[in-house]
Amino acid sequence: MELRHILEILWRRRWTAIILFFAVFLTIVTGSLLITPWYDATAQVLLRRSAASSSILSSIGLQSSGTSSTTALTDTDRADYLALAGVRPVAERVVSELKVTRERTRARIMKAIPLLRPFLRLLGVNVESTEEVMTADDLLDSSVLAMILPRPHVDFEQNESTDLIEIEAVSPDNVQAAALANKMADAFIRDELKRVREDYKGVSKFIEANIERTRAEYQNALKELKDYKEKEQTVNLDTETTNLLQRISDYRKQVSDNNVAIFKDRASISRAESQLSAIPKYQKTSEQMKDNEMVLNLKVTLRDLYLSLAESRTKYTGEHPAVIDIRNKINESKDLLDKELKKIFGSETVGIDPVYQDVSVKLAGYYVDMASLESQNQALPVIIKKYERELMTLPRKSADYAQLQLSVNVTQDIYNSMLKYRYQMGMAESMAVSSIYIVEPAIVHDRNDSKHRHPDLFLNTIIAIVLGAPFGMGAALLIEYLDDSVCTSDDVKAVKHLTYLGSVFMLKKKEPKLINEADPRSPIRESLRTIRNSIRFATTDKPPKSIVVTSSVQDEGKSFFASNLAIQAATEGKKVLLIDGDLRRPGITVYFNVPRTIGLTSFIVGEADENAVRLDSGVEGLSIIPTGPIPPDPARLVESKKMHQLIKDMEEAYDLVIIDSPPILAASDAVILGRAADGVILVIESGKAKKKHIADIMELFTKAGINVIGAALNKVSTSRHSYYYYYQQYK
Repeated sequence: MELRHILEILWRRRWTAIILFFAVFLTIVTGSLLITPWYDATAQVLLRRSAASSSILSSIGLQSSGTSSTTALTDTDRADYLALAGVRPVAERVVSELKVTRERTRARIMKAIPLLRPFLRLLGVNVESTEEVMTADDLLDSSVLAMILPRPHVDFEQNESTDLIEIEAVSPDNVQAAALANKMADAFIRDELKRVREDYKGVSKFIEANIERTRAEYQNALKELKDYKEKEQTVNLDTETTNLLQRISDYRKQVSDNNVAIFKDRASISRAESQLSAIPKYQKTSEQMKDNEMVLNLKVTLRDLYLSLAESRTKYTGEHPAVIDIRNKINESKDLLDKELKKIFGSETVGIDPVYQDVSVKLAGYYVDMASLESQNQALPVIIKKYERELMTLPRKSADYAQLQLSVNVTQDIYNSMLKYRYQMGMAESMAVSSIYIVEPAIVHDRNDSKHRHPDLFLNTIIAIVLGAPFGMGAALLIEYLDDSVCTSDDVKAVKHLTYLGSVFMLKKKEPKLINEADPRSPIRESLRTIRNSIRFATTDKPPKSIVVTSSVQDEGKSFFASNLAIQAATEGKKVLLIDGDLRRPGITVYFNVPRTIGLTSFIVGEADENAVRLDSGVEGLSIIPTGPIPPDPARLVESKKMHQLIKDMEEAYDLVIIDSPPILAASDAVILGRAADGVILVIESGKAKKKHIADIMELFTKAGINVIGAALNKVSTSRHSYYYYYQQYK
C-alpha cells in the first residue's frame, strides 16, 4: 500500500518531477559542454626513513643502535607528512619556479560574450591582460569553484594503510598538470631536507653559542685547582698522605736505630776509654773534649743541618742540589768534628805508643758518630712533630681539593661533550637524507584520454540521469510532504468526522458550467450523480430537506457546486429550491442569468412576499431565490427569524432546499444557516484549501452542533484522480 501511495504521488506530481529532472540533467550536461576541460596528473611519494642514514647516525652516536634499522612510520607521522605536503612555503616555491598563472575571470567572460570586449575597453578595463600570477593559496585551493572555473591546483591524499602519498595536480594544460605534480613532490622533498638540516643547524648554533663559555669555565676550574696546589704545595693528597706517614714511620725508626747506634758507640767508647784509662794523657784529653767550645758548636751545627736536610727532603728529591749541598755540609761538619777530636786526643802526643794512638783515633771516631747520632735525635722529634701537624691538615685539604677537582671534571665533561656534539652535528648536517622519495613521477597524459580529461561528457550524462531521476522524484515527494493543502480524496478522508462525498473534475475553459448544458456522457454529470448518491447514503435514516453549501475560503466553487447539485436533484424528478444565501458576494445569479433586483433580502425586510422572490431557473423542477439588493449588514438579516422561518416553510413546499452561503472563514453566516438547515456540505477546492483550516472548520461545526453531511472535492485535476482514467476508458 505504501508503494502504491508513493506511485500515486509521483504520478500526480509527475510534471514537477519531470521538470526538476530535466533541470538537473540539462544543468550537468550543459555545464559539461561549457566548462573549460581540465587534466589531472598524479605523482606518488613514499614516506620511509633511510636505513643507511639511521645506521650512520647510530655510528656517530646520534641514534640508539636499537632503532637504527627502523624505517616504518606511525599514524601520527603519516598525518604530519600529509599536512606538511601542502604548506604554503612549498606551494610558493612551486609557483615561483614554474611561474604558474591562471586565466582571468574577465577573460572567460569575454570568451563567452565576445561583444563585451569593446564595452569593457571603453570602461578602462585592460582587456588584453588575460593571465594573472597565481598565489600559493590559489594553488592549494581545491574547492568546487576550481572545477567550475578550471585553474591549476593540487590536492594530497594518503593511500589507505600505506606510506604512499598521492600528489594530484589539475590544470587546463595537461603538460602543466604533470609539471605541477612533479615539482610539488620535488619541493616537498627539498622542504623536508631543509627542515632536517635546520634542526641540526639549530643545535649547532646552540653549541657554538655555549662552547666558548664552557671552555672558559673549564679553564677557570683548572686554574683554581692549579692555584690551590701551588698555595697548598700539593700535587696528590693521597700520595702525600702516604708519604707523610711513611716519613713519620721512617724517622721514628731512624730515632730507634740511632739510639741503638748511640748505645753501641757508647759501649765502644767505654771499651776504648777503658783501654786508655791507665794513661794520664787520656784523662786530660777527656776533660778538654768536654769543655771544647769548637766541639759543642759543631754538634749544634750538625743538629741544624739535619733539620734542614729533613725540610729539604719534603720539597725536593735526594738528587736535588739543595739536598746534596746540605749533605756535603753535614760531611764537612763531621770531618771538622773528627779533626777537632783527633786534635784534642793527639795534640800533645809525640812519639807515644802506637797502641794509644790507634785507640784514640777510634775513640775520636766513636765520639764523632755519637755526636752525629745525638744531633739527629735532637732534630728528628722536631721533624716528626712537624709532619704530624701537616698530616692533621690533610682532611680539610682533601675536601677542598675534591670540590675543585669535581668542578674540573664536570666542566671538562661538558666541554668534551660540546666538542663531540659539534662534530656530530656537522657530520649529521652534511649527510642529512630526506625521508620522502618519489616512487612514481607524474606523466603527461594524452589530451583525449577520458580517464584524465575532465569533465567526461558521457560519464556526466550518466551522472545527470542518475542524479536527475531521484532528485526529481525526491523533490516531488518533498513538495507533497510540505504541501498542507487538500488535494485528493485521501486528504479529505483523513479529516476526522468528515465524510468524503465525491470529486468534481476541473472543467475546461470552453465547457459549460451547468450540467444541464453539458454532454450527457461528460465526467461532471457522473461526478454530480455520484455525489448525490453519496448524500443519500450518508443520511439513510432521514434524507435532508435543506442543505447549506459552503467552503473554507472564497472562489472554491461553492456556488458552482450548489447550482449543479440543485440541477442534478431536479433531473431526478425532485422539486428543488436554490437559495442564494451569500449576501456579500452572490454567485447563483451569474450561473442562471437571473436579475438581482428582488430576492431574499427583499423578503426579509418585508418588501416582497415569498412568491414574488421565487424565480424560474429555466430548469424543470428547479426554482431560485436570488439574494436581491446587497444589504449593509448581511449578518443581521441571516440571523433574523424570517430567514429561519423561510427555510422551514420552503422545506414544506419543496423536496430539497439548497442554500449557497458565504465561506466559513470569511463570515459566520454558514454556521447560522447550518443550524437552521438539516445539514451542511463543505466544498473544498483541490490544492487550495488547507488541511488545518478544514480541521478547524470541523471543530467549529462540531461545537455548534451542526450536522456535516460531508465534503465534495472541487476542481480536481484529471491527473490527480485515478478514476478519471477508468471513466474515460469505459466511456
